[in-house]
Amino acid sequence: MTKRNRFPSTVLALIATFAILFSLSSCGKGGYAEIPSTKEEATTVATLGGHEVKYELFRAFFSAMYSGRTDNMTEDGWNEAKIEVMREIAYIYALFDVAEESGIDPYGDGIDDQVDEYVRIVYEGGEMNGYIVEGVGSREEYKKMLAASNLTDAVNRLTYRYDATLNDLYKYVVEDLTLGENTNLGGDSRAFFDSDACARAMWIFISDDFRVDRDGGRAFAEELRASLAGADSVGKVQEAMLRTDTNKAPEGYGGDRYVSRHQWESPIVRALVADTFSLSSYACGEIREDADGVWFAVGLPKDGADYEKHPNDFYDLMVEENWIDRPVVEKAERYLSGVSYSSAFPTFSLETLAELTVE
Repeated sequence: MTKRNRFPSTVLALIATFAILFSLSSCGKGGYAEIPSTKEEATTVATLGGHEVKYELFRAFFSAMYSGRTDNMTEDGWNEAKIEVMREIAYIYALFDVAEESGIDPYGDGIDDQVDEYVRIVYEGGEMNGYIVEGVGSREEYKKMLAASNLTDAVNRLTYRYDATLNDLYKYVVEDLTLGENTNLGGDSRAFFDSDACARAMWIFISDDFRVDRDGGRAFAEELRASLAGADSVGKVQEAMLRTDTNKAPEGYGGDRYVSRHQWESPIVRALVADTFSLSSYACGEIREDADGVWFAVGLPKDGADYEKHPNDFYDLMVEENWIDRPVVEKAERYLSGVSYSSAFPTFSLETLAELTVE
């Protein structure tokens, strides 16, 4: 069973084009001066749940999500896209508010210290989240990296603040509370395991450069799905898994896994979770694409032996669902339904799309 992963670059996993940039560049207050945004970049274009959304943040997410996809975009497509971008932004602010309700200040000294440490590593080099980072060395090089991807220093630091806040919230809920006095924090984990709030699936991943002789990952995924049409055991699904390069999937993704209903880290995770809960045993979900390749879920029956072997994993999953995932999802959707666009919000035009995206 794949244990769930909670590390930085969760909501930002959707910005795959900029993954390296987000991992290697940011400026903070710890000895490295902030780079001010322009007046246009800092303009408020919308309000979500009482949070002001700046043009620079909308631009960064739109560029990441729709770069290369705007040539034939219609006004209806634009309206759909802006809602999807706002949905991702809503998750950031929903997380901040859920964390604050748990006593974690997303703008407090503790989070600031973590952002400052990222900044130090970015400029000086070092280890960051398990990776060795070669420092950018200068402010000018950092500015070039930002400009190349429609980013600003303010947006980049906001993403680090998000990561640090999620880390602290997860530590507080899953480590501090569950190991402390609140031993019944989430309820009966066995009842949770048996309920329809917990489901099991195999998430199969094929990178786009895999089996290029068969027209890339999608064609191979179609072949795998066809081969699983008559599957009636976990073993047969696992055999299919061995034919893929799932080992190249992002850390913490892919494989045999149990999920709760409201996991939300990125669009691909939300889609695969929804498929997991809709599938009968051994049925295959639709093929879904992200920047890494293609995915599909295969429904699996829950096995009580898995609970007996790893009861603490399911307790953690239950607590995450009750204290992090569901509250964040509910807030984000509420914020999105009440989004208010200002008069400064971009109008649809070819010029607007060109300004918002990096080809």
